[in-house]
Amino acid sequence: MNKDQQIRIQLVNLLKQGNAFRPLSQLFETIPYEITGEKAEGFSHTVWELAEHIRLALHDLVEYSKDSHFQSPPWPEGYWPEKPEPRSKTEWHETITQIRKAMDEMIELVEDPSNDLFEPFAANKDHNLLRQATIAAEHTAYHGGQIAMLSKALERRMR
Repeated sequence: MNKDQQIRIQLVNLLKQGNAFRPLSQLFETIPYEITGEKAEGFSHTVWELAEHIRLALHDLVEYSKDSHFQSPPWPEGYWPEKPEPRSKTEWHETITQIRKAMDEMIELVEDPSNDLFEPFAANKDHNLLRQATIAAEHTAYHGGQIAMLSKALERRMR
């Protein structure tokens, strides 16, 4: 196995599960729908807001990785939902599904050996697929940790 293959395997592992935290897909399975729009003292966002933020950011990261001339939404409003709670259980589940699809798409980009991880993007020579994949992993892990802490606080409050 060469170094390119090794780094791709490490990136995929980081995107799928990380090495020091529970995978986001497992975390979402433990969250009761009833708490997704609830606020908790000491937290700035709801579970829904954080999940939607992850979804919106992953979509942006993936699309930019495929086409560096992709037009990102305005910051910050384009990366956060308008309301603190999902309209329905269906919308909640759709967001989780879209997060998984976006992450799978980023993984496919990383796994494809025809995509040079280090090749500078046309629109910004300081950006490349390696950078985008690590941002996707880091950003998702950060907000996934917030979701884990928030859901625990909300579930304790419900008892």
